[in-house]
Amino acid sequence: DQGDSRITEMIPSDQMQAEIASLRGENELLQESIAEVRAMMSYDDQGWALISGIASGDRLEGLDVDEVHAISGKISPRVAAGMPKRAVDLHSGFVWGRGCYIEGTEKSSGRGAPTGLRKTYVDSSNQDSVFSDSAREELQKERFISGNVLAVVNTKTKKIDRIPFNQIKGVKVDPDFPEKSIAYLREWDTQDGTKDSVKRRWYYTKRFEGARQKSFTKDGITVPVAADVVIVDLRANRQVGHVLGIADGLAGLHWAEAYGQILQYGQVVNESLAKILFKVTNKTKQGVQSTGVKIANFGGHGATASMAEGQELSAVSTAGRGYEFANARPVAAMAAMAWNVSNMDLLNDSSAAGSSYGSANALVPGNRNAMLLMQREWADFYKDIFEVLGQGRPTIVFEPFEAPDKYREMQAIKLGSDALSDEEYRMSVLDVLDIVGDSSEIPDMLKMRNQ
Repeated sequence: DQGDSRITEMIPSDQMQAEIASLRGENELLQESIAEVRAMMSYDDQGWALISGIASGDRLEGLDVDEVHAISGKISPRVAAGMPKRAVDLHSGFVWGRGCYIEGTEKSSGRGAPTGLRKTYVDSSNQDSVFSDSAREELQKERFISGNVLAVVNTKTKKIDRIPFNQIKGVKVDPDFPEKSIAYLREWDTQDGTKDSVKRRWYYTKRFEGARQKSFTKDGITVPVAADVVIVDLRANRQVGHVLGIADGLAGLHWAEAYGQILQYGQVVNESLAKILFKVTNKTKQGVQSTGVKIANFGGHGATASMAEGQELSAVSTAGRGYEFANARPVAAMAAMAWNVSNMDLLNDSSAAGSSYGSANALVPGNRNAMLLMQREWADFYKDIFEVLGQGRPTIVFEPFEAPDKYREMQAIKLGSDALSDEEYRMSVLDVLDIVGDSSEIPDMLKMRNQ
């Protein structure tokens, strides 16, 4: 009849069984990936038990080198794509996006030779390593991935290089104050094609005081100490007594993985809802067999079903519905909280801000303070580099996180206009609108404002 002619699609029973089998297989794969997420969450419990017996100077508290390597191995590939990439990009944007000023690195207006600090800063090799915008972004990623940023400063050549933490194989600490790292053991492959391509060197840190040894010997193996170089290290998120830093990315990683798994499950649910649309109810076994034959012959869309007495064709109750992906947002919020960013920024979803203009355009105070702290830690890192080179500890100033909204600036100028002279008022407006003009040339309408 006319009502049955509106049926859009029917799935043959054998095809339906195949689809169900396929969905079961996909479910098994997702169960395996969930197990991986749960294993990743166990990283929260790794390395927090303090290790005793540090008197030798070779034992560490907190995470040890191998644990930092293991965590870095988990985070590093995820920074290439997905939510962790978004998080570290946000960190880089907030900390470095507006730039910073290092006192003494500007070009001199006189004819004299540039200062040593200026030479260090503009050196092309040093720019590539630590001072350029791209270098700062890469250092921010190293902090996010391993929590330990290492810069090798050559006091003789004034060159600055960096070492990825995966090349670090050991740390020596002060035997009296074990949280102070005094030397790092580096192992790397020069890839020069020789049998001795793998090299090992100890590097003293800025914290070491006293006479330098030329080598360290352990288990009968002597490793030389690199001459004329000092390591400046940034160890993020440490606790008192811990030697090595902890990756920024670790805190929110398992929540990000869980969020991704929820979306994958949602996709499977959507596919299931789209593939199984109708059910046929029969009162007899013969009716079931007959229906299977009839449905198998249906094809295309808009087909008409002719049902015998005792058979009922009805849509599945979930047909036409979609998975509620927005319900996963609280899980993403846990990752955002751990990474000190807003959920709206992390998901790039304005609805996460509750459709609030202010929320969508402002860094909340808690996150702002966390980013300010990160900026101060980076400022100390760069000051340490200049200090090792004998160039003092210059002032480092970061630009504000957010560019002021011109509309709101104009509102503020208007509200405060009673306290401004005509020249000040015009100068402020020209500055906000980025217009070249003479602030002393007062338009007639502006002259009339107090009349």
